[in-house]
Amino acid sequence: MEGRRKAAFELGLLLLLAAAGLILRHPGLLVLAIPVAVHFTSGLVLAYEERHPRLAAQRRLSARRLREGDEVEVAVRVENQGVDLELVVVEDPLPPRWTLVDGEPRAVRPLARGECLELRYRARVARGLYRLEAVRAEVRDFLGYSLWRGELACPAPLAVLPRHERLSGIAMAPRRTLVAQGTVLARRAGPGLEFFGTREYLPGDDLRRLDWKAYARVGKLVITEFEEERATEVMVVLDVRASAYPAAGGEELLDHAVRAAAAFCQHFLREGHRVGLLLYGRYLDFILPGYGHRHGERLLRALARAELGHVDVFSELSHLPTRFFPAGSQIVLVSPLAPGDQDTVGRLRARGYSVLVVIPDPLSFERGELPDSREVELAARILELERWEMLRLLLS
Repeated sequence: MEGRRKAAFELGLLLLLAAAGLILRHPGLLVLAIPVAVHFTSGLVLAYEERHPRLAAQRRLSARRLREGDEVEVAVRVENQGVDLELVVVEDPLPPRWTLVDGEPRAVRPLARGECLELRYRARVARGLYRLEAVRAEVRDFLGYSLWRGELACPAPLAVLPRHERLSGIAMAPRRTLVAQGTVLARRAGPGLEFFGTREYLPGDDLRRLDWKAYARVGKLVITEFEEERATEVMVVLDVRASAYPAAGGEELLDHAVRAAAAFCQHFLREGHRVGLLLYGRYLDFILPGYGHRHGERLLRALARAELGHVDVFSELSHLPTRFFPAGSQIVLVSPLAPGDQDTVGRLRARGYSVLVVIPDPLSFERGELPDSREVELAARILELERWEMLRLLLS
């Protein structure tokens, strides 16, 4: 610490002057040592008295739940509950990927007993679940001693959820459906909107479903049947393997993948389906399929904490734990797809799952980080051809 280094320097200078004065028998050197000794002693006394300042901090946020890209206003209030302090430095470090918009998260000023110091700033937030625990504080006296550094606890939770688009018109054909009504055609007659067929009228049938045109042609009462629409179970799988994302721009590409996964989760929940989530790669973050608004909030919070990572056991998509997926359900895989992953998609279909693959394009993000040159253009074309070949195998 700076104060300790300064004290050590003055102590060394004091001993050097005193030793030189005694050895050389030079009273002038001893006289020069007197102000150094006074300064050193007074600094030690003040340091002992102000070693543990009594500071208390409070933090206020303009909101506790935001969408990524929104702005949050932060106010930090530090109160001096002890003796007068000559110089106080308070800093509230911004979390990673936050952008300061207005204000200053740092203040330096004297702080008398009972006075308060306030920080006010506005920042643009990034996706994540945060708990802003503490602010950094530093206290000094006018001599440069009693340097105290520490953290003042002022916890405040903040959830920054991913933004997502509103989807529509997504067709599914899973082999298994639930009893509840939904939007998946169940290949059987029942409540629905799509025409399924006709049959002869039976006593008790709804007269509103009589087909009078058919009666005019055949002379018999005929009932129109519709294809039943039911709900199903949907598992959204978000690939967070670091190896599947480019080294340059991987975090930004993951943000787009998270938004896509969030859009599918919210869409299928609105359609009445049971939706589950699996984050695969860094760890297994699994949420059982469920319904409702609260379940949708749980899914968004899980997506908000998604981060890239690498674990050997999850390094390949072939290790996907299919035992978590209900038999015959719909799987939505959001992944840039590494080489060889298309075989896993084929095996999932062979096991009876209906698979929808959403592929964020990693080449455009990686290309944007590289300079324009003939070599980069040639490499990009080769990689693009490789991905088209992988997509061809995936579709076949």
